[in-house]
Amino acid sequence: MKISIVEPKTPFYNFYSAVVKHLPLLGPIYLGTILKNEGHDVTVYNENIKEIDYSQIKDSDILGISMITSTAPRGYKIAEKFRQLNPRGRVIIGGSHATFLPEEAAQYADHVVTGEGESVICDLVKSGGEKIISGSRVENLDDLPFPDFSLIDGVDISKKRLQITPVSTSRGCPFDCTFCSVTAMFGRKYRFRSTESVIEEISQFKHRRIFFYDDNFDANKPRTKELLKQMIKNKITPPWIAQVRADVAKDEEMVALMAQANCSQLCIGFESLNPEVLKSYNKKQTPEDISSCIKILHKYGIKIHGMFISDGYTDIYHRLGIDSLQLCILVPILGSKLYTAVKGSGRFITDKFPTDWRLFDGGHVVHWPDNLSPLEMQRQTVQALRNYYSRVNMTKLFLKGQWMNFRLRQMGHGVLKNWEAENKDYVAKLKQTSPLPLGYLQENP
Repeated sequence: MKISIVEPKTPFYNFYSAVVKHLPLLGPIYLGTILKNEGHDVTVYNENIKEIDYSQIKDSDILGISMITSTAPRGYKIAEKFRQLNPRGRVIIGGSHATFLPEEAAQYADHVVTGEGESVICDLVKSGGEKIISGSRVENLDDLPFPDFSLIDGVDISKKRLQITPVSTSRGCPFDCTFCSVTAMFGRKYRFRSTESVIEEISQFKHRRIFFYDDNFDANKPRTKELLKQMIKNKITPPWIAQVRADVAKDEEMVALMAQANCSQLCIGFESLNPEVLKSYNKKQTPEDISSCIKILHKYGIKIHGMFISDGYTDIYHRLGIDSLQLCILVPILGSKLYTAVKGSGRFITDKFPTDWRLFDGGHVVHWPDNLSPLEMQRQTVQALRNYYSRVNMTKLFLKGQWMNFRLRQMGHGVLKNWEAENKDYVAKLKQTSPLPLGYLQENP
């Protein structure tokens, strides 16, 4: 069969648009690789890398679409366009958005796969099945094939290496933060690939950079240390990036191994500097953990991409010493405890679904926050970003000779201006948002 799998384009230009084209979702590539190994003709189309040419997919027997919430509206449009071009082709939709809203996705698809789809995709393609099909968790991740990036349209790994090679070594997370949906999607039990499997995968070809996609790369410290030692032993030490928690710095042996294995940057979910907010997120860390983490990682020459959730304007991010900033508005993500609470209390300010799902990207306020109006939250978040990416801060970095950080701030300054221009209409709509009923916040603390 001819099978086309699509990752829809992100809806808005933002701080990560220049990076996301180098960071495809791994789910579609895993599924594509499994289907290719079964003898199917498979191509993965990533709209962040290259615009879809419908003449290439219109005669597909199967169109698969993998969506997160912000890309769902675009995914549905692609499904509708495909049906117009090929009424006999089947549409399969999966991904996190479809997992949590399968009935909505089913309006646009022949089949919806919830959860992890690797165990069901071959039978579904071959024989069909129910409208909504539950995937089962892959207990032994070593059973998965190594992702075949040559399946991505527009990527020719025979001629050049990937800018960033995505590698997944685990699934699941036991921490269950209130704003996160990882545990609902992948479970609270960590599942790890063996060190041997990971080393074999990253030994296939040379890498410019590696990004370990794990939600918490050092979750099992003995296992991570063994992986790092094997990377060093086998001389597989290109610059690499991973996501970790602030508590990584409590194990200085781990940090030293990361530096020796050529870790260039760690992406860390600090979330907030307010201890009460951190408790409300069930984050299990303190502001002191954050400051200690920054100090220790810089001691070993590891750059820090600090990830925060905006809780109103703050003038402190540029003074923390982090090398880059990801400041997202608190969005009630489908599958999270926060989403359930906000929906149950009627605090969403947007309801034109599925179109409005595109606003659930971390850049737009979509509900009434606890301490500010939606308009003030949007304005104050933008103000915090303006401050971090200000010309004054750029100049300071330039004078210190911190060229990379200077260029990042310079890029961010331009992106923010473009974002503000693109979202004038949305900010205008926020000004018209109906207020919450009098006394609501007192009754619903």
